[in-house]
Amino acid sequence: MALNISATSTLDSGVLERRFTVDGANGLVPGVLWTPSTPGPWPLVLLGHGGSGSKDSAGGRDRDWFAARGIATAAIDGPAHGDRGPVTNTTDPAYTEMWTRPRVIDDMNTDWNNTLDALLALGEFEASAVGYHGMSMGTMFGLPYVASDPRITAAVLGMCALRGTSIDRSHIEGRLALDAGKVTCPLIFHVQWDDERFDRQSAFELYAMLGSTDKRLQATPGLHGGISAEGRETVREFLAGRLLAKVAQPV
Repeated sequence: MALNISATSTLDSGVLERRFTVDGANGLVPGVLWTPSTPGPWPLVLLGHGGSGSKDSAGGRDRDWFAARGIATAAIDGPAHGDRGPVTNTTDPAYTEMWTRPRVIDDMNTDWNNTLDALLALGEFEASAVGYHGMSMGTMFGLPYVASDPRITAAVLGMCALRGTSIDRSHIEGRLALDAGKVTCPLIFHVQWDDERFDRQSAFELYAMLGSTDKRLQATPGLHGGISAEGRETVREFLAGRLLAKVAQPV
């Protein structure tokens, strides 16, 4: 699987940014790779963006934090988002239409799988230290992906549940319940206590279904988009710690 790089630049933070495409389930998938200025090989975190977001919004939030700790990050646009479609708000009819596609989750699994194949083929990353970080829609797509790809060795999931208005639009509660038990890597799951889009009790139910024997639950006050800086720091630290420990292990 080839990674076709279309543009390369160095950000003010010193992070190297490479824009790319890979072959996906339904054509080319646009993505961005961010690598630290420190020598590799690096651990790698795949970033799943939320509904109405894009690969750039996912990276803008997390790329510099991880790069400062010697960890690379990469993101791709979800279906109908970013360079793949018109969605800029979850109330957009195109967002609801996206979820009516019979294979939308399986196709996104393929897109992530092909992306990781192409990234690892570069030889720049520690193949034993690949993580996934995605909440809200990043979990709606990310939980099934993490369940399907054993190369993911640690994950951040959350702001997702089995009931709520976002589930009413997507109707994927059965798929989430089916795949949750197949997620076995170490993970931290974040819940916004006052989340208006996902039902709190069913978020706890989804967490209980996750098959990992090494999992953490974090809950903080606030509405769906209101995760605090402290809460965000905790999930990042969990993921970074798990991946860097993999690199530090003796051969």
